[in-house]
Amino acid sequence: MEQKSNVQYRAEKEYKNSREKFFLLLREIISNAIHAVLIRGSKEKDYIPKLNLDIVFDETQCKIELTDNGEGFNERNRKYFEELDKKNPEKEKLNFHPLGQGRLAIVYFADSAEYETVYKDDSGKYNKRTIPYPSTSEGLFSFSEYEEIEVKNNTYTKLTILINRQQSLGRAKTFFKSYSTHELFKQWFIETFFPFIISNETLVINISFNGNSFAIKKDSIEAETQKEPFELALSDNNKYSFILWLIKNSKPMHGDNPIICFARNLRASLSNGHLSYSIDNNEGYTLYLTSNFFDEYVDTKGERIDVSCDDITCIQNKVNEILDDKFKNIIESNRKVSKRNLKTFQQKYPSLEAFVVESNIVSDKNIINEREIIQFAIDEKSRIEKKFWNQIDRDPINEEDEHFSDTEDCQKLLNSSLHIYVKHRESVLNQLHTLIQKFKEDGSPKPELEATVHDLFMKRGTTLSESSNVNHLHNLWILDDKFTTFSTNFKAKSTKPGQSLSDIYIWADDPEKTKQILIFELKSTTKAHNAGNKEEGMIAQVKRYAQDFYKNPNKILNWRANVDKVQYLAIILAGKSDIDKELTSNNVGKYYSIPFLEDSYYCDDEFSKDNSPKNKMPIRIELYSFEDIYELASNRNNIFFKLLKKEFECNEDNE
Repeated sequence: MEQKSNVQYRAEKEYKNSREKFFLLLREIISNAIHAVLIRGSKEKDYIPKLNLDIVFDETQCKIELTDNGEGFNERNRKYFEELDKKNPEKEKLNFHPLGQGRLAIVYFADSAEYETVYKDDSGKYNKRTIPYPSTSEGLFSFSEYEEIEVKNNTYTKLTILINRQQSLGRAKTFFKSYSTHELFKQWFIETFFPFIISNETLVINISFNGNSFAIKKDSIEAETQKEPFELALSDNNKYSFILWLIKNSKPMHGDNPIICFARNLRASLSNGHLSYSIDNNEGYTLYLTSNFFDEYVDTKGERIDVSCDDITCIQNKVNEILDDKFKNIIESNRKVSKRNLKTFQQKYPSLEAFVVESNIVSDKNIINEREIIQFAIDEKSRIEKKFWNQIDRDPINEEDEHFSDTEDCQKLLNSSLHIYVKHRESVLNQLHTLIQKFKEDGSPKPELEATVHDLFMKRGTTLSESSNVNHLHNLWILDDKFTTFSTNFKAKSTKPGQSLSDIYIWADDPEKTKQILIFELKSTTKAHNAGNKEEGMIAQVKRYAQDFYKNPNKILNWRANVDKVQYLAIILAGKSDIDKELTSNNVGKYYSIPFLEDSYYCDDEFSKDNSPKNKMPIRIELYSFEDIYELASNRNNIFFKLLKKEFECNEDNE
């Protein structure tokens, strides 16, 4: 007979690493009760195996009462209970594979327990005993210490467990917090004891959960259950039988769906991985896998199955094969949806398109949505970009090695960056298009302030003296791409409101080249205040700005230039109606149409150096309409997109 102190030591050693797993107590006492009724059922005809489980818990106490109508503690099976490590051959015969140590869970998790049992002795009499567990004596379990009375009713065993101490009650509360309703507890019960339930026609389990009563039996779950048996030869060169169970439920399958394994008829986890099946399916199924293979490799608590990774892979491949065939129509439908999502992604995010492998998306069994495709692309782009910055300055180890900048990955990265830049330009052009619309959606006039247009091209008060650290702070490329990047000899200034200056000045001060200045005057997209004005029209205005610069270049632009050796250019950007009004006035000379543009004009004109008709400097003046500039920049941008998408072919001259 086991000594009490030894039992307590073994219980602590067995469960100290599972102290929060209160379910192990429930699993142990319920599986033992199921064993008891199934053993009796194997001996008697017309017998209905029954369990009654009553659980009541609140903030101060948890009471568990479990009754089975098995044979009770008769002379034959009593000896297997009095010692921990003795195995019951009747359980072995029914493939229950007990290890004889499960009762340690009662010692560890319960504060007090009591068995009440009625059994039939060899003379046919029914005897009843009530025994506290563990025994109050030094022995683990001693029938002889407790009084036995003769009764007339049938055999049964009732186990009553009380949990009320702070530590042990806390464990119970943690478990019941996850399964707080009778529906959740019912699902846990089925998932834990499924093999027992599905393989025994007559087994009935009546449960009362805090006053809510329900019954569990095979026919209540069988109608929603499908099974797929198969055999596998595994690494130990033995062939094992498996059954894959599919239990219908109301929750759709999405992504990775876990496959729950069972060992010795109880739910258990794989130590070296897990099994799952990945699919999106509006019809929901819970997936179970049972096998005698798992029974041989489970630990003493029945919690962990220790099988090799190779065997898990072999099982996983077979499960995939079976389920792929079963859900082949759904997989085909999912792939069509993924293909449509990929097409939408490619149209919306051309800068990321190169980072997605199309075959990986359209071959997946799940529906790959647009957000997931974006994330795949971003992750791949991040990987390549990290590699780019780590290796961009490194030379190949030897001349035969390919430098990273020459690789396909690098080309993807550069193409993506250009896509983003060109897409930014498209956004700016959309803003410009909004500004040049003369009417709102309701048809009312839509005046635009000159300042709004000014800030779109180049924010007021900004000065650009070189390209480093200031790229893309301006949108002068709308006018011409030569203004996209500034060198150390190519400068720009955007004036502040209220200054008696032109809107933007751009000048080139290269010592080895002719010095140049561009006076850029922006008008409202809808109505210029001085178009065709008799006092001072738009053209006269830029001539005055040129004269002001000529007289004092240092004051205007902080530029000590020889003004007589500077080339002068003025550009006026206005609406086409304002340009027409300006050119039909009597204050301007002969202007010529700019080729390939509809409403834009130029003239090689002059401005006065000092208001004298004799002292003049040549200046080229160009008038561009917003409509022409928008169309020209948009066409240029579209060409960039087509180049990035490789829509143009370069044919080599065969000659």
